[in-house]
Amino acid sequence: MTMETQTDWQIGKSLSDRMKYMLDNQLMCDVTFHVGSDRSPIKAHKYMLASASPVFYRMFGGPLPEKGDVDIADITPEYFSMMLQYIYTEKIVIDAQNIKGLLYGSEKYMLQTLKDKCNEFLTSSVDEDHACVVFQTAHEFHITDLETDALNFIFKKGRACFESDDFLHLSSDCLKLIVESDKLYCDETTIYQRMVQWSKLRCEEQSMSMTDENVRKSLGDLLYRIRFPLMTPKFFTDEVSSTNILTFEERVRLYEHFNGKHTDMFPSKHRQFQIPIRLERCEVDTGKNSWGYSSGKDDCVDFQTSSDTVLTSVLLFGSNTYSGSNDLKVNILQGATVLNTIQSTLKSIPGKQIYEICFENPVDIAAETRYTVQLNMKGSDTFTGKSYIQKVTTHNGFNVTFLGSSLPSGNSTSENDGQIPGLIFIG
Repeated sequence: MTMETQTDWQIGKSLSDRMKYMLDNQLMCDVTFHVGSDRSPIKAHKYMLASASPVFYRMFGGPLPEKGDVDIADITPEYFSMMLQYIYTEKIVIDAQNIKGLLYGSEKYMLQTLKDKCNEFLTSSVDEDHACVVFQTAHEFHITDLETDALNFIFKKGRACFESDDFLHLSSDCLKLIVESDKLYCDETTIYQRMVQWSKLRCEEQSMSMTDENVRKSLGDLLYRIRFPLMTPKFFTDEVSSTNILTFEERVRLYEHFNGKHTDMFPSKHRQFQIPIRLERCEVDTGKNSWGYSSGKDDCVDFQTSSDTVLTSVLLFGSNTYSGSNDLKVNILQGATVLNTIQSTLKSIPGKQIYEICFENPVDIAAETRYTVQLNMKGSDTFTGKSYIQKVTTHNGFNVTFLGSSLPSGNSTSENDGQIPGLIFIG
C-alpha cells in the first residue's frame, strides 16, 4: 500500500488528507497488525487508533499494553483497512457487500460513529432487493428494532424479496423465521422454488452433489415449513412429485390431501395474506340465455383493484348443459404486456356453473392499475350472467372495478355482460 513520498506533502492539505497520506505511505507508523488468516501486515499509528477507539486505547495505553506486533485473526485485511481509513478520515462508502464486515469491526472496536453509519445504511436499504441482507445483518448483530422492521417488510413484500439475490444468502435460522410465519405474503410455489434454489447453493458451498436427496438434507426441518397443501395439484404433480425431495409416503399423503383426506404432515393453514378473496361481478343466469364460442374470438374485460394484491384464479362459466368440455387460454395483460398465461381444459360436471381456473404462478397486481383478462374458449356453450356489478367490494373495503376492455373483445364480453364472472385474489 506504500506510495512514493513527496517533498512538503503537508502543504495545502486538510487534516484528514494529511492523516490519510501518512497511513497510505506508512510514515512514522509505530504498530504492525497481522490481519486475517494469512496474517497480512498492516501498519498504523497508536495515537490515531487510541483517539478513536476505547478498545485500542486499552490495548496500547492500559495496564498491560501491547508491546509488539498485534495479531487480528477474525477480520479480513480488506475490512480492517476500510476501518482504518474511516478512523483516519471519517470517510467511508458502505454497501451491501461490506456492511457485515464493517459492522463487525465497529462493534469489536467500539467505533460508535461508524456503527451509526452502518445502521443508517441498513435502515435506508429496506427495499425489495436488499431487505433480506438487512434482516440477516440485523439478526446477527442483535439490532432488534431494525430486525423487526426488515422482517415485517419481507412479510409484506414476500414474493419480490424471495426473488432477490440476497434471499439465497439467508441463514437457515433467518429463513425459518420468515417461512414459518402466517404473515408471509407469497404464494407457496414461489416459496418452494426459491427454497430449493437456496438449498442447492448450500450444496454447492459444501461441495455436495445437487441430488434431490442432498437438497432435502440441506433443507432439513425447513422442508416442513413449506405448505405443500396450498399448492395446486398440477404444480405439485409437475414440479414436486416428479422429484425425490419428498419421500414416497409424503407424496402419497399430499395426494390424499388434494382428494379430501386432510394431512397434518405439512402445514395447510392459509397464510394471513393467502386467504382467498373471491369476487363475483354477476349472478348466474340459469334461464335460456347462454354464451357461445363459434366465432373463435376473444372475451375480454379490464379490471383494477383498490390496493396491491395477488391474482390467483379467474372464474369462468361452465357448460349450460353441465356436460362436455371447453379448451381455453387465459392471458393476464398490463397494456400490451402479457404477465401470465394458462392453457387448460374446463370439464363441466352436473350441478356446477362456475369454475376456478388457477394460475401456477400467481400474478402481482398493483393498486389502481388497469389489467386485462383475455379469454379464448372453444367448445360447448356456457352459462352467462345477469345483474352485473362494475365495482365489487368486500367487507373489509377491498374492491375491484371492472371496466371495458382495452383489447378487442370480439366475442362481446364487457363490463356489463358475458363470460369471466369473477376473480380470486390473495391479499
